[in-house]
Amino acid sequence: MTDGSKQVTSLTPMPASAPDVTRFHVRSFRRFPVQCSVCYSNDEFQGTGIAWNLSLNGWRVDGTHPVEPGMVVTLCVFLPGQHPTVFVDRATVRWSRGQEFGIAVSSIKADEHARLEQFVTALV
Repeated sequence: MTDGSKQVTSLTPMPASAPDVTRFHVRSFRRFPVQCSVCYSNDEFQGTGIAWNLSLNGWRVDGTHPVEPGMVVTLCVFLPGQHPTVFVDRATVRWSRGQEFGIAVSSIKADEHARLEQFVTALV
């Protein structure tokens, strides 16, 4: 290159037709390695599982019912210890691999968010 601009090249070539390319994003909140029981559902199903890597805006779930990216679910998260249960009105599935998936919180009531924030702050 003679114009002085930088070019980023992949170390591993991607095939031209790679529809399932995973894009990585910098997380806006720190994740904490905890295990919480969780129930998740929408109008079509109900599932239970374990939430891992808890943060204020999302986490990973190993569940009993598979989901697809883009699905919207409601969550009930049972925080460990004496902390009250947190209800998430709306969470969007960001990725899935079988019955393991990542969610991002889309809508949560202020008091529920405050309880979640109090729990996460205690983990720091």
